[in-house]
Amino acid sequence: MNLEEYCACDATELAKLVREGQVTAKELAEIVASNVAAVDPQVNGVIEMYADRIGSLDESSIPDGPFRGVPFFLKDLGPRQKGRAQDGGSRLTAGYVADYSSFMTEKMEQAGLNIMGRTTCPEFGITGTTESILTGATCNPWDTGKTTGGSSGGSAAIVAAGVLPMAHANDGGGSTRIPASICGNVGMKHSRGRISYAPEGCDISYPLFSDGVNAKSVRDVAGFLDAVQGPAPGEPIIFSEAERPFVDEVDRDPDKLRIAVCADQFGARKLDADMAVEINTVAKMCEDAGHHVEIAAPAIDYEMYLSVFRRIWCIDLAVMLDYEASNMKRAVSADTVEPITLKIWEAGRHASVAERLGITHAMSMLGRQLGAFFEDYDLLLTPVMGRPTPELGSPFNLLHEDQSLDEWFENALDFIPITPLNNMTGTPAVSLPLCRDSNGMPAGAHFMAPMGRENRLFNISGQLERISPWQEKRPPLHVLSV
Repeated sequence: MNLEEYCACDATELAKLVREGQVTAKELAEIVASNVAAVDPQVNGVIEMYADRIGSLDESSIPDGPFRGVPFFLKDLGPRQKGRAQDGGSRLTAGYVADYSSFMTEKMEQAGLNIMGRTTCPEFGITGTTESILTGATCNPWDTGKTTGGSSGGSAAIVAAGVLPMAHANDGGGSTRIPASICGNVGMKHSRGRISYAPEGCDISYPLFSDGVNAKSVRDVAGFLDAVQGPAPGEPIIFSEAERPFVDEVDRDPDKLRIAVCADQFGARKLDADMAVEINTVAKMCEDAGHHVEIAAPAIDYEMYLSVFRRIWCIDLAVMLDYEASNMKRAVSADTVEPITLKIWEAGRHASVAERLGITHAMSMLGRQLGAFFEDYDLLLTPVMGRPTPELGSPFNLLHEDQSLDEWFENALDFIPITPLNNMTGTPAVSLPLCRDSNGMPAGAHFMAPMGRENRLFNISGQLERISPWQEKRPPLHVLSV
């Protein structure tokens, strides 16, 4: 297989070629290793590659799952893999090696994915740009002076640069969708409860989080979710199974959908005017495809939503930092965490149980307010971000010692006022690479759906992928151009 042929394939197609004997898993791993050597010195998205999963790969050890032999990278945060390092982007946890594999990692391995390395993230996935003291800045293949977004920026960057067609991501406030938007990929946040977090936690203890991928094709995102969803033994919350495999939904044109569009403003926050034009163009595409489209916004308490998101972010991160410090036998301090991280820890570490219960109540209320909106509409279309892609060193990275925590949160939420709503309410959402910002950078069209309705997202995503294909759109920094 030559590089042109490789880059023309998504993960689903690569798995098909492996099954047919036209290429081996080892050959694919060697192509990826060569791709990393070609572009990662300029991107800085890969932390480590595993030699035993490349040249010395034992192909007989790979299960015969839907992605058998497909090369894959794990983000350096979230699901753990036994015997592998996971630093979490932080000096506090640098050098940690997992002594077990997470349930989700086992599902990835059973799907046949060849996990051959790990990708960069900001410290503990806290922010929307992938820059850290530990690993440096990850650069955008479309413009290396700009951020890749975060916190799954390393995975997003190497997918965009053509290193491989799909890589792991996760999302606590937009961290799958933001880098997908900025790098020109597809990225979905699934419904709460769809994927298990065993044995570390569950959807009670990890209510904001969602694992998935950045990918170039919708069917890869769907196939991945099919492969890894489902409860672990003893799961305290069991989510209902989908009517049919999600990958089958991609090829099904949806029935006429009622799509609300919110392009100019979200609550009191004005959104970028150029992006509003782009989103309205996507809305027109939906209308031309036969859907009912109208301007509408959910009747939620927007200020309460953002205020509560800020507070739970502080409290839950403080708990996590204390746990990690104890586990690593290190202290949380300016020597182990970044300036804004330290301020978040200080702001959240003394929260009361009563305050945490109040936040849970507020999240439930937000979910019901959004649920009422989805009684009238099937989908909500918005931008992913409120502003164009920023330069590296933006005001919402974690290194600005001179900022107060209030200033930092305001800068961050000005950039992403929309995506955390899905994390707060548990609802699914997807970013599709259909737009450009005012600087010509990729920007995502963001579709939200009611709880458990990923099928609608895959229906509309597949339809729009057929109407306006994006696979041939490549950044200047790409494995085919270096």
